[in-house]
Amino acid sequence: MKHFKVNQNQTNQKQVFGFKKCIATCAMLFSVWFVLQAQTVRYVDNNQGAPTASGLNYTSVQAAVNASAAGDIIYIQPSPNGYGDINMTKQLSIYGLGHNPSLNAGQVATVNNILFRSANASGSKISGLNIYGIYLDNGTYDNHDIVITNNRIVYVAGNSTTSKANNVIISGNFFYHDSSVAIDNVNSQNWIISNNTFTRTNAYWDYEMFFRFNNTTLFNNNIVLSHQNGDNNQRIEIFRSCSGTQISNNIFLFRGTSVSNFNLGSNSALNFQNNLTYGFNSTLDALSGTNNIDNADPQFVNFVQNSSLNNSNNDYHIQGGSPAENAGTDGNNLGVFNGNYPFSIRGYPTELPYLTDFVIYNNIISAGTSLNINVKANANINN
Repeated sequence: MKHFKVNQNQTNQKQVFGFKKCIATCAMLFSVWFVLQAQTVRYVDNNQGAPTASGLNYTSVQAAVNASAAGDIIYIQPSPNGYGDINMTKQLSIYGLGHNPSLNAGQVATVNNILFRSANASGSKISGLNIYGIYLDNGTYDNHDIVITNNRIVYVAGNSTTSKANNVIISGNFFYHDSSVAIDNVNSQNWIISNNTFTRTNAYWDYEMFFRFNNTTLFNNNIVLSHQNGDNNQRIEIFRSCSGTQISNNIFLFRGTSVSNFNLGSNSALNFQNNLTYGFNSTLDALSGTNNIDNADPQFVNFVQNSSLNNSNNDYHIQGGSPAENAGTDGNNLGVFNGNYPFSIRGYPTELPYLTDFVIYNNIISAGTSLNINVKANANINN
């Protein structure tokens, strides 16, 4: 835990409001960390009353992207206003504060689509944002080694060409969608999809979550929650047109009725190992594969019934004595904390410090007087 005390003289304002100061202090904290890095750091803030664009400060993410050099870092401030699409044109690291933060009145940095379609942006990292779609589907440019972590996402699309968007890591994210596919691997190679949570809220039986996974795709250590009801044969579709995929150490939860089988779809040779299934309102057939645990409550430390998987009151650590305890292929617990992965239900990027407490003792002041702030923050997990 790090503690900060900031005294700031105000010479051009008679009133200072806590939200704006919280935003500024977040930038200060991240600057302290980023100054140790070699890359240029740019800040984007489209809040009402935010400073106009100048120097390294921007109101548009795309303007910051266009001004950056390969390897630079962009930090996007939480805002009630969306930031639109991002067209990736080079290798960049783009960070938000987290997709479900405890401060800033829960505000997040929201972007629409992140498009890898105009240049080689291999090695880019996206973290801590609220995102609709990430598209790695351009057939002209290489976009390998992309890291997508600690975001709230609706959809990620791979590439139809086997040589254009490979070695992608998708981890620590919260996927939430009503009806569409969550991840479409297409023909991309060597994707690792691990330590994420996935929620499908629509009850219809054939709205698959995972599409066109191949034999180079690893789907491990995830928690999947489906609200789908079974068809006339008590089947639902989770995977579709997937072939040869390794599926291990996951927890599959089902809230729908009349569900006995979730492997409906044109799949082949899926390798289910050391997974757990549990139906809240139905009994599932034994899962094909080896060392799977059927119809067993995973016994999370805390799970709020009928809540979203990103409910901050949920705790997906496994209780002692749970059937998921030490049940993984590696002898560790099943689910998102497998292998001591630093899963954050709030989506805090592991590279950044994050605020845990922010108190302004005199939030309305006269010009020339001191602003007294007490800030507490956790150091970034990587350090």
